[in-house]
Formats: sequence, structure tokens, C-alpha cells
Amino acid sequence: MSISRKERDEQRRRDEILKSSLSIFASQGFHGTTMAQISQESQYPLGTIYKYFSSKKQIYHDLVMERIHQLGHLFFAISTRDNLNAHEKLKEAFFAKVSFYRRNSDFIRIYISERTTMDAMVIPRLNEKVNRMVEKEIDLFQKIFEEGGEAEFKHYPPREMALLFSEITHSVAWASIFENYAPPPESDNGSDGEDHLPENLQKRLEIIFDMFTQGISKNKKLIR
Repeated sequence: MSISRKERDEQRRRDEILKSSLSIFASQGFHGTTMAQISQESQYPLGTIYKYFSSKKQIYHDLVMERIHQLGHLFFAISTRDNLNAHEKLKEAFFAKVSFYRRNSDFIRIYISERTTMDAMVIPRLNEKVNRMVEKEIDLFQKIFEEGGEAEFKHYPPREMALLFSEITHSVAWASIFENYAPPPESDNGSDGEDHLPENLQKRLEIIFDMFTQGISKNKKLIR
């Protein structure tokens, strides 16, 4: 369904405010950021900002939830690709998560560093919402393992494999932010895949993925 020019302008302003807020949060932290700073960085008056967001808390909340949903959409798109077998879907998801973390490194750093205090003191139940999205991610990985079944994987519980895979992808993606690889190209929506990962990082991810799948793949010919 097409949207009107006015709606596009409204969305553009909202996105610009979120992007500017992320920049301030990254340098000042949530508690050190003021709405006045966000106004200055975005070049929108406070009245315009309050038209879209009721408070700094809502800006932070919306930043978190939008990025979490973007990652979820990435995984869902991969899981529904008919041209990939289960093993290939897992590999696509693995690379996509690393790429997503790197493109959104400022957001990832802020969220992880602020997570405990934000949930306990500032935005109650935000972590609960994020955890529900993580559960959906694990459910999706479980379905991929079940889809591959005994034809592709050893007879391990799909849920346990999904949990382990989710933990590995997060750890590797998080570590990739801090390692000395070429920076990713700028991206506002976090929707690109693995295309722009540096060559040395891609090689490392290939090794890690193969190490994981060597332990669970039933047919070694699937590993490449």
C-alpha cells in the first residue's frame, strides 16, 4: 500500500531524530543525553521532537525495538527462502547477524552497556520485550534445524542446537565489533546482508561456522 507524501515526510523526520539520538547516546550515554542535545544534533526544534516522541525514554525504547525487529525480519526472510537447505539458511543467518551487529555497532554497544540499569530503573519491561524477540529468534532457528532433520543433522535435540547456535552467533557478532577489521559501510536500516564484510572477517566466520557444523552435520558434504 502506497503512503502519501506527508506520511513519507513524517517518517523521514522521525527517522532523522532517531538517528541523531543514537549519535548522542553513543557519545554521552543515555543518562548524559538531554533532549536539548538531541534537538541540536537533529536540527529539529524541541516542539517537533515532542510531536513524535513523548520523552527521551521513548526515543531509546523505539531505537531498541526498531533494531530488534529489523534483525528479526532479516532472519525470517532467510528462513523462508525456498532455494536454501537448512544448513545454508543457518550460514546465511550467521553471516547476517555479524553484518547487522557491525552496521549497528553504536546501537549494540549502547544497548548492552545500558541494559541492566535501563530495565531496572528507567524503562521497566524493555528487556522482557527484547527477550521475547530473542525467543522468537531461537524458535526460528529450531524450525530450521527441524526442517533439516536427520537428513542434514545428527540426532541432537533441535531446541538445544538452536540455543547453542543463537549464543554462538551473538558472541561472534559482538566480538567482531571490537576487532580490527575494516569498518562496514554506513547503513540506516540494518537490512543488508553479508556482502560488505571484510575478507579476513569472512574467512574467520567460515572457519567458525564450519567448526560448529562439523559437530552437528550428518552429511559432511553439506559443509562448504
